Amino acid sequence: MNAPRSLFGNIEQVLADAGEVAALLCQRGWAERNAGNISADVTELADVADGEFDHLPLTPLESACPEMACRVMLISRSGARMRDVAKNPSVSMAAIGISADGRAYRPFQGASGGMTRPPTSELCVHLRVHQSLRARSAVQSAIVHTHPTELIALTQAQEFCEEEKLNHILWGMHPEVKVFIPEGVGFVPYLRPASEGLAEATAAALDRHRIVVWEKHGAIATGRSLAEAFDLIDTPNKSAQIYLLCRSAALQPAGLTAAQLAELKEVERFFRSFGDSA
Repeated sequence: MNAPRSLFGNIEQVLADAGEVAALLCQRGWAERNAGNISADVTELADVADGEFDHLPLTPLESACPEMACRVMLISRSGARMRDVAKNPSVSMAAIGISADGRAYRPFQGASGGMTRPPTSELCVHLRVHQSLRARSAVQSAIVHTHPTELIALTQAQEFCEEEKLNHILWGMHPEVKVFIPEGVGFVPYLRPASEGLAEATAAALDRHRIVVWEKHGAIATGRSLAEAFDLIDTPNKSAQIYLLCRSAALQPAGLTAAQLAELKEVERFFRSFGDSA
């Protein structure tokens, strides 16, 4: 029997983006061991004929995702290190197809042959978020989850474990955050990683935001591309860095005033006209 053909030939650019973003996550120091995971809905790019992969076994999902029925996802594999994704994304990323009833998935083979590892343990989170994005016809189709050091550090302080206070700091430390994330950063209190509870809370928070901080864990963002999702995490983490740097130097950062933040709406509108903001 001939080996099944590769789907990856049609999604080279998404794989290249996955490699570039994975490399950036490593450079930032946000990808210890196999930390973090990324995914993209590539249904329109993947060349899958009806019934072509029906012979492959199905793996049940913890909860149904009917909006994702028959969709094809590219997602990092379980145990895949971001440094491995950066070097060879076609080996460290998995292509999976969701069943017609949205209750299971089947692994599609990639450029390196059969899938030797299942998708990331955070599959339920990615699926729930993709499901929510499709349900509201959002333009985002890519997800990045990583462990941004300074954002996590802020959530070790109870005073910042609240959206209003967290955004007050992040907007105040650098104008870029207000310009490119005018709706603010979402916040999800600590929940067990890879749990259905975390998936549900994250999807709900991402209905109102494009980036959500997980208490004492990390951050997750959605974008029209993996690069855009990365930017949505990188930008507020710079603000967290500035805040913590000031505090470590025994300085009380002043932050932007309400009037200065209001002035930034003009800048936000400028970038929005080019599709660079919300």
